[in-house]
Amino acid sequence: MTEYSVLEKENDFEIKDFMLVQRVIKKINSILDLNDLLEQIIEDASETLGFTKCGVLLYDEVNQQLELAAVTGWEDKLHKVGDRFNIGVGIVWKAFLENKIIYYPDINEYPDQLPCDFKSQSHVDIPLVARGIVFGIINAQHTERDGFSEHDINVLKTLAAHVSIAIQNAKLFEAEKHEKEIILRDMKEARIIQQNLFPKKSPKIKNFQIFGMCEPCYEVGGDWYDYIQLPSGNTGVVLADVAGKGLAASLLMASARTIIRMVAMQEESPAKVLRKVNNILIADMPSARFVTLVYAVIDANRKMISIANAGHHNPVIKSDKRIHSPVIEVGLPLGIIEYDYKEYNLQMNSNDKLFLYSDGVPEAMNSKEELFDDERIAESLMKNGSNVDSLYQDVKKFTGNIPLSDDLTIVMIESE
Repeated sequence: MTEYSVLEKENDFEIKDFMLVQRVIKKINSILDLNDLLEQIIEDASETLGFTKCGVLLYDEVNQQLELAAVTGWEDKLHKVGDRFNIGVGIVWKAFLENKIIYYPDINEYPDQLPCDFKSQSHVDIPLVARGIVFGIINAQHTERDGFSEHDINVLKTLAAHVSIAIQNAKLFEAEKHEKEIILRDMKEARIIQQNLFPKKSPKIKNFQIFGMCEPCYEVGGDWYDYIQLPSGNTGVVLADVAGKGLAASLLMASARTIIRMVAMQEESPAKVLRKVNNILIADMPSARFVTLVYAVIDANRKMISIANAGHHNPVIKSDKRIHSPVIEVGLPLGIIEYDYKEYNLQMNSNDKLFLYSDGVPEAMNSKEELFDDERIAESLMKNGSNVDSLYQDVKKFTGNIPLSDDLTIVMIESE
């Protein structure tokens, strides 16, 4: 039995050995599947160096076993991928436990070592090492006694170093992939939860119809719209946008939605609702976060809409083929400082349409980096039969293949 230091200097390689190493490096850079990669490497090494059998065993720390991750040369299937060896069982454990390259030129001279294959006459076991810790073994076997030269062992040692790096990179990749899958799964579940917070259907209101939609630019977002049945019989309509995107914005959105619903059941006036909600959010909202919001209350009997604006885009009214924005003060966003929000009453005539929308509409961008600005919004709404879907489709047609840079939310209140 011959022992070699894992750090022993390599001898000069022959051209075929250099080519083998180059092929291995190329495979490492091009093959993503670890099992496929390991099998191709050991098959190539076996053919180039002329030995008969080879296997890669990786240590399972939980079960304290070596598991066969790749194997070649066992036509009789005596050993196959997935086979496990308990600690101390099998010749490979000595090299693993001692972190040494061990060569058995004639396995018959070591009856205390249980060989992996009784047909093999010589064995070499090379540790796979990362950061000084052994995590596996490359086991090569030959049918002839002293079948491995010192040169062959040095070549295998070089391959083992590359394989060690490939395995560690693959483990990191798999861990990151697993973490990403968990995040994506959680995001999908969060999207389902958030979608359930949106209205399931439009409320039935005398003299009015309401339609709304929201499309987050990520799985979840900070935009939302809501319909609130008020104690007076009137209907509250909310369209809001939490600063930011993604999961953090969606969490704040859910919290703000709950607060607005709670306050709206206590106050009828949109301005008073915004003031109370603002005071609550000032204490709770993280720094650099805020909410822009339009809150409207529909009085169906009077065909009147009372409205207040906290830092949001002003609504647009389509009336008698004319597009205009009502004169409404745009107050500060919610959650920054105290503010005295103003309230305005809009008398709605038959067939008037009031459009509320988030900044995902005017800030939608096409491939020329042009925005779907106020002029394009007016052009879209001037079309006959304009509604939530037509405005949305015009925005999507305008952006083409460019993904949305922000959540896109639209609500239309139509007077009959």
